[in-house]
Amino acid sequence: MESQGFQLVKKKKAARPRSKQVIQNMVSSPQHNKCECLDKIQQARQIIETSEGHSNLKKNLDSIERELNTVLAPHQNITVSGIVCYGLGQLSNSRIARYQGALLLIIKDHFQVPTEVYDPIFSSVDVDVLETLDIKVLNRNEEGKRKVVGTTLFFLPHCGKELYNNLLWTNWNPSLLSHCIIVGNSFSTIVQNVPTRILKEHYLFIYHAQDMFKELPLTSLVNYDDVFNDVNIHIPCHNILNKCPEFWLENKEPKYENCDIEIVRKKMSEIKVLS
Repeated sequence: MESQGFQLVKKKKAARPRSKQVIQNMVSSPQHNKCECLDKIQQARQIIETSEGHSNLKKNLDSIERELNTVLAPHQNITVSGIVCYGLGQLSNSRIARYQGALLLIIKDHFQVPTEVYDPIFSSVDVDVLETLDIKVLNRNEEGKRKVVGTTLFFLPHCGKELYNNLLWTNWNPSLLSHCIIVGNSFSTIVQNVPTRILKEHYLFIYHAQDMFKELPLTSLVNYDDVFNDVNIHIPCHNILNKCPEFWLENKEPKYENCDIEIVRKKMSEIKVLS
């Protein structure tokens, strides 16, 4: 149709832009992400194992069972029977989490024991990675309330004080607490930095436990201060056995609105730190 010398032309429909998500999925599939994550964890492990502090780490790990047998059970043969880890972080997105995961692997291979892990922010890629590394992913939030069966090493890298407090409360008697090895934030530093009133009101078991563990710091494992700063190996010492029976009677269960809050806050901030 023409009108006054002008020809009307129908406009072509604009091409629909390809979804950015589709393009992203073509570039980086879950399987690709899994392989990349595994490679980065192994790289982090190599950095730790060639670090200045690795020999000291190995010496400290070697000393755990020896000290438990010497101090707590001279007529027994105590060995670590399992590892439980809370709050590891998103291995697929966080540099800090990958270094912590590498350390968990080193500890796991040192003791050659079953290892379980839980974090509320694990992605499907994280779960696949951990299962590939022969680490069982828990599907329930225990809130740190795991009672030991045998001697258990708990790995809680930079977790909230609530989890440490819950773990101590759950095992609050000398026969159980003497079988808890805890790799995590220094109890003595927490007690120094938190007002006594707050400790007694909210973190009573950390407050009481500070002198019942020997602390061995992790130093010079990586060049990043934010990975293992203030993370210590806590080994039960003879003070656990020296407490009077009345000491253990103060064992009211701690109550918090949400025991995941500090884990999630910490780990979500770590996701921004990409390698």
